Amino acid sequence: MKKLLFLLAVVLLAAPGCKEKKQAVFTRTGDFSPYGQFEERLNGKVESIIEKAFWAVPQGETFAKGAKVTKHDFDSLGWTYDFIATYDINGDPVSCNVIDENGKTIYRWDGTKADNVLTRADYRTDDTLRIYVKIRCNDKGIPVFYESYDPVTDTLISKVEFENRNYNDTTIVKYFNAKGELSRKQIQVFINNHQTDYSSFGPDGTYRGGGFAKYNEKGFMSEMTFIDKDKKITDRNIFNYKYDDKGNWVWVLCKDPDKGTTIISERVYTYFK
Repeated sequence: MKKLLFLLAVVLLAAPGCKEKKQAVFTRTGDFSPYGQFEERLNGKVESIIEKAFWAVPQGETFAKGAKVTKHDFDSLGWTYDFIATYDINGDPVSCNVIDENGKTIYRWDGTKADNVLTRADYRTDDTLRIYVKIRCNDKGIPVFYESYDPVTDTLISKVEFENRNYNDTTIVKYFNAKGELSRKQIQVFINNHQTDYSSFGPDGTYRGGGFAKYNEKGFMSEMTFIDKDKKITDRNIFNYKYDDKGNWVWVLCKDPDKGTTIISERVYTYFK
């Protein structure tokens, strides 16, 4: 429902793979969802999310839901796709199916558990395994290292390493190619479990751009601003929500005031009892 960010990579899954966690009282949407690094922290034990977007039609002083936003529209705008995500009772992601306006799968992530923890993520398009990811995490169950492989040749494609990832402090993310050479770096700042900004750099330390976010009283993003390598604003999104009885958003009006784009996204949740 928001502009696509300079994401971690298509080869990531937000899932710990080294220790069993206690049952969660919240659920993170996850790195492998369309929300990427600006993942949301949802209230309660979410079992599934269905999110779909529609063009917003002016209706007096407000907006009504209009035609479905298509994949072509999303690609042109650079906005996140519709998706269906499922989670287990521990708050770990099980799958994420990214879909077009007709419900057809664009791509899909699936997690595999061993001894009740996720240890691998599989990425598929057209029902064909394209990439698999090995996951390593720290002693708190937070993923801190990903290795992506070609499933045909079992050869390494890339690596991603997190330093100080705890969702409450500054995290450094380093991206490496198959040779172990640094390809880029990102610095992410978190306050109270929410990422407030990020800065991206090339392997030589050259600034490549970034962004910063504001959050409302319920902990959801109220504004997102993107800047280029010269630190000039390139895009700005503003969000207004409606919520369910658990305090999770079920309707959001997404505005790009500079480009005049307005979209309504809706969600349907199921919760573990």
